[in-house]
Amino acid sequence: MNKPIILVDKGPWYPEALKALGLEWKHKTFGERKRIERWFRTMKARTRRFSNNFPVRKKPILKIKLFIRLFVLWYNFIRPHQTLKRPPATPIT
Repeated sequence: MNKPIILVDKGPWYPEALKALGLEWKHKTFGERKRIERWFRTMKARTRRFSNNFPVRKKPILKIKLFIRLFVLWYNFIRPHQTLKRPPATPIT
């Protein structure tokens, strides 16, 4: 099975952490990284609005995993892309 190559910026903390996990990385500042940067920016904006909805006492990891799954569904299949004017995963007809 192929291991992923993680694309990172020049943050000095990445090499040590990724090396400890046995993961490969590449320094990238533009291009391929912009898509995932946009995804994380949107996710951060959404989670800032309700950060108190993940209580620590009752299965927080399950709730966070469910939120991420629903966010991915919304981001790729429901939310209209600003340029495309349709969800990104919609087939072109």
